[in-house]
Amino acid sequence: MNTSKYLPVTLTVLSLSAVCGTAMAENYPKEMEEDLISVCRNAAEDDRMGLRKAVKDFAPTTKITQKAYRVLANGLVCNGMGLTAFARYHGATETYNVLKQYTYPNVIIEIKEMTISRAVPEDITVAMSPGK
Repeated sequence: MNTSKYLPVTLTVLSLSAVCGTAMAENYPKEMEEDLISVCRNAAEDDRMGLRKAVKDFAPTTKITQKAYRVLANGLVCNGMGLTAFARYHGATETYNVLKQYTYPNVIIEIKEMTISRAVPEDITVAMSPGK
C-alpha cells in the first residue's frame, strides 16, 4: 500500500469519525476498511509484528505511529468491541499488552486470569467510535 497516498485520507476519516461516530463506517474506502480489519485480526491473533505492520500502514513515520496506536486503541471497534477489549476477548495477551499502553486511563481493562482462548472470527466488522 502506498502510505503517502492514503495517509491524508486515513487521518481525515479518523478525525471526522471522532465527530460523526460510526455513521461513516459504510463510507470507508475499501482499502482502508481492509487495513482496519487487518488491525483487528492481528490484534485478535496475538500477532504483535502483524499489528505493528498494520498500524504502520496508517502511519509511515514513528511520530505519527504513536498517535495512530492511540486513535486505533481508543476508537476502532471490531465486531462491536473496542480494539483493546477485542484482543483481550480472544486471549491475545501480547497484543493486548501493547494496546493497553495506548488506551485512555479512564478505560479500565484488567485481566485477572487467562484460561480460555477463542477462535478469531472469519468475518470482522469495523467502525470508529467517537474519541474522548
